[in-house]
Amino acid sequence: MVAVEPPAPPPSRPPPPPRPVPAAVDAAPARHAEPELVINPPGNDDPRPDAVLHPHPITPRHVRIQQENALIGQLNGAIDVEDGPGMRRLLDQYRDEFPEDENQLQEGYGVIADCLEHPGEASRAAGQRYYERERGSILRVFVQRLCLERERR
Repeated sequence: MVAVEPPAPPPSRPPPPPRPVPAAVDAAPARHAEPELVINPPGNDDPRPDAVLHPHPITPRHVRIQQENALIGQLNGAIDVEDGPGMRRLLDQYRDEFPEDENQLQEGYGVIADCLEHPGEASRAAGQRYYERERGSILRVFVQRLCLERERR
């Protein structure tokens, strides 16, 4: 038998030189806009006030979107910990505060809550219907995991 020597290690390269640090454009600390500050004028040729500006106004619609996003975040957190009753309470709040259901999420959250609270053939069938019909829903993957694949675990 012939002894085989291991291959030689590749030659080491010197480390690259450090990147130059760019010079600071403005040494002044960053300023952040506060809600009570001046709104940036809409037109490019409009005179600009000499103050910290918001890039756009925070309207009641913006506040409502932020509130809905916060509630959706809480619902998603309840999904993460598989808290069916907590999810049901949040879903009731979501339906009360956002009855228009612009993003069409309430039905999906309801299906998931049903699967968590009442696992079985009825909730699985509802999950299957939702999964097949709502092909673009962001909740589809959760329906699949918690309604359709749950019994297989």
